[in-house]
Parts: sequence; structure tokens; C-alpha cells
Amino acid sequence: MLNRRDLILSMAAASLPQAVLAQSADNYGTPGRTSPFGPDVYRARREKLMSQIKGGVAVVYSADSIARGQDPDFAYLTGIIDEEGAALVLAPEERTYKEILFLRNRDPENERYEGERLPISPVSVEVEARTGFARTRRMSTLGGAVTQFVTRAPVLHFLGPLVGPKQTRPKALELYGEIAARVPGTSIRNSWSLLPAMRVEKEPRELDLMRKAIVATERGLRAAMRQAKPGMHEYQIKDVIEAEFRAAGARGVAFESIVGAGRTSAVLHYPLDNGVVKAGDMILCDVGAEYEHYAADITRTFPVDGKFNPEQKKVYELVLRAQEAAAKLLKPGALYEDCQRAADQVFREAGMVDAFWHGLGHFVGLQVHDTGDQAAPLPEGAVVTIEPGLYLPDRGFGVRIEDEYLVTKGGYEHLTKSVPRTVAEVEAWMARR
Repeated sequence: MLNRRDLILSMAAASLPQAVLAQSADNYGTPGRTSPFGPDVYRARREKLMSQIKGGVAVVYSADSIARGQDPDFAYLTGIIDEEGAALVLAPEERTYKEILFLRNRDPENERYEGERLPISPVSVEVEARTGFARTRRMSTLGGAVTQFVTRAPVLHFLGPLVGPKQTRPKALELYGEIAARVPGTSIRNSWSLLPAMRVEKEPRELDLMRKAIVATERGLRAAMRQAKPGMHEYQIKDVIEAEFRAAGARGVAFESIVGAGRTSAVLHYPLDNGVVKAGDMILCDVGAEYEHYAADITRTFPVDGKFNPEQKKVYELVLRAQEAAAKLLKPGALYEDCQRAADQVFREAGMVDAFWHGLGHFVGLQVHDTGDQAAPLPEGAVVTIEPGLYLPDRGFGVRIEDEYLVTKGGYEHLTKSVPRTVAEVEAWMARR
């Protein structure tokens, strides 16, 4: 039954002409429309998650600041990328409103500087049209609402993130602790694995966007191989790569591009870009475009002169063999640690395993290092990188080759195979300069 306030709001919205409502739905203000998919996609994801937390309640917070992007779990479940300081509450045992979007309290003075934020009423129809949520409230009411829900479903599901003992305690755990201390019989359940299990299996629509991010990244790397020459600064090569990202329609970079030449190619996460490329240098480019919030991640190492010298070629082909040995094991049910062991074994047999300083790779998706349990069997639909490397600062260079692979029913699809990768492919492409 509607209370008096809700009745007034629904009557006010119903009184607005439909043409006005349709027009206003595109007006300035936040929250904006869901992105990159429509509200129905995110509603289906929430329903799937709620089917796994019956008898309980869950809270997922947005990012406190979206300057560096939205919280990926919040984005995955809502498609709302322009709201900070918000929260999603899932309460599958409630009779009518099983999902509620809590939005930051309004501050008219701040909005004059930061932009208009939509009122929840009387045009909550507009917010629903944009977000797909039939119920929205302000954050000031979050604690009271969740407290009421747990009196009827006394389990609070913690969906992450898991953090170490010296890190800041997640906001959801802070809230859960406060509520459990005030509602006897309330329990907190670790349900962290639920969202990673959903997110790791990419939907076809997600793969479409990831392929576009890969195409943009490929353009950047091909351009770098064609345009790099002695005397250039590393940042100039980086500029070439990122300009191609934008030309291909990407929003920008999925992470800070890494371009290292000569000795700096042997620095795993080289943070600078002011080195000058010299004749004979190897150039390592670890880059990825972001397309509609989905990331790509590819690394190529190539000789600025267009030809590998014998030592560079030997090391490069060893890294390539390690990558291929690991990739051969990919299939549904495979364990990523077995792929790691296969790459390690190639380097061990060559007496160079000590020059491999990092793990074999990671999941990719909404984040470049996407969520997922690498200790669990790989499911069909997972996208992973395989990126072995050898780092030889005493020889003045390092080599890393990184590609993305989709785990398929029959094994795997090499998503990034179009980027020149073998010695012959790299040299043939660079010969066209």
C-alpha cells in the first residue's frame, strides 16, 4: 500500500504529459542513463545475484569519487557510472521493492559548481526511466532502511571487496557491524565469491565491447612499430599509441600506458616516459584502450631498428615459447596455476627462470586486472592474459609478450592474434615503414 507521500508523488508524475516525460528523460542532470547497456541488462544481473542471497540483504556501494572511475561491482549491477557516494541495496525477501537505489543527498549550493542532480520526486518516473530502479531514496536513510530489512531477513551478505588487515575496512562491513550490534540475531555472511563468479563469465555483449577495445589497442601498437625511431622520447611513442586509441573510438586508456626503451624495457612497471630511444634498443609497450568501460591489455616488444639482433631474437623467441606452452592448456576447467607452471618450465629448462619476475597474467573485463578467483577452474567465457617476460637489465633490455585469450567450449580463442607477435610478423610489419 502506498503511504501518503508516495501517493502524492505518483499522482504528480502521472499528471505530467508523456511527451514532457520523454523529453525530460534526456535533459541535463544526474544520474544519467545506464551505460553501456540498457536498464534491463543490469536488472537481470541483479535478479541473478538476488536468487543466490535469498533470506538476506546485501549492500553495494558506489565509488566515493568517480574521478578515477566507478566502483566496478556497482557499475556491473547498475550501469550507473556518473553517481558517487551512492549505494545499491538488494533485499530479495521484500514483497514489493526488492532493489533500491540510494543516491547522495542533494546540496543546491554545490550543484551550482558541480552540476544539477535530479530530484527523486515529483519526477521519479524520470529517474526510473534512466536507471531502471522503481525505488530510489537518499543516502541519509540507508542505515534505517537496511535495519528494517534485516528484521525480516536477518543475514547480511558481504559481497566484497576483501582487504588485508592494514587496509581500510570496507564501508559495507562498517555498516553491517553497526546494524548487527543493534539487531540481535543478525549474522554477516561472507558471499564475496558470488560477484566474481558472475563477472568472470563474459556475456556476448561484453565481449563485443572488449573486441573493440582490442582493435583500438592493436591500432596503437601497429602505429608505434611503424613510427618509432632512434631519437624519439618514450612519451612521443606513447602519444602515437594513445592517439590511435581515440581515433578508433575508445574513451581513453584502461591504465597508464607503459613505454620503455633499452634498459627501461627491463623495468616491470616502468612509471616514467622521458627516456630517449637509441639505435639498437628494444622497446616494450604495455598498453590498453578502454572502450565503453571495458579494458584491453596487450604488450609487445620490438626492436627500434626493425630487426632483432641475434641475442634479442633468442630471448624473444624463448618468451614466445613460454606463452604458447601456457596457452595450450587453456580450456574450461583448466587451472591457471598449471599454465603458470608450463611457462615457468620453459624458462627453467633454458636456465632463465630467475629473470621471470611476476605472475603469468590476470582476468580482463571492466577492470584491466578484473575480478576472479585464479585458484578456481577457469569457466567458459573467462578472458585472461598470458604475459610471460624475461628482464635482463645487465644486457640492456627486457621482453614481455602479452595477449588476451577467451576460454571457449572447445578450448580458447586468441583474441589479440592480429597484433604482430612472432619475430617474422614484427619484422615484416616494421619493414613497411
